Amino acid sequence: MRSSAFMGTEGDALEGPKRGKETAVVNRNLQERLVRGLNLNLANMTSLATAYKQAHWNLQGSGFAQLHELFDQFADQTREYADLVAERAVQLHGTSHGTIEGAVKETTLPAFPLDEHREDLLLKALTDRAGVAISEIRRGIDGSEEDLPTQDVYIEIARGLEKQEWMLRSHLTG
Repeated sequence: MRSSAFMGTEGDALEGPKRGKETAVVNRNLQERLVRGLNLNLANMTSLATAYKQAHWNLQGSGFAQLHELFDQFADQTREYADLVAERAVQLHGTSHGTIEGAVKETTLPAFPLDEHREDLLLKALTDRAGVAISEIRRGIDGSEEDLPTQDVYIEIARGLEKQEWMLRSHLTG
């Protein structure tokens, strides 16, 4: 009898279909859980990107020129992260909830101060939001250990968001 890492021994004809069916159910449950997490993070990336644009448009203060460009750059990067998680959800046979309504419904980020113009308060609000987004992405890393491509997407985003948060914090202490 030959053995295969995927099929067992040739003599296990009755066991093969059972394992396959159980694996399919586990994979479907895993995919559904991963898609839910990806959609939560899509909502957070959408919300964070719009907060960066809100700050970009309304910023006032001595650091205007530098921060205006930085917020625009971070908005673009964060939209790219949204694209990564949205596409990964679809690759897992799910549906991405990428509308503003989806973001409002699912985001875990705190509300952004819509009428704020002061650079220190905008920086603080963005730093806080980035911190929450990083926490959710790290939960995604931990929750996707069974699916390395999804985990890789989360790791890439974590690196980028942590750099954004560091740069925002640096402006607060400067």
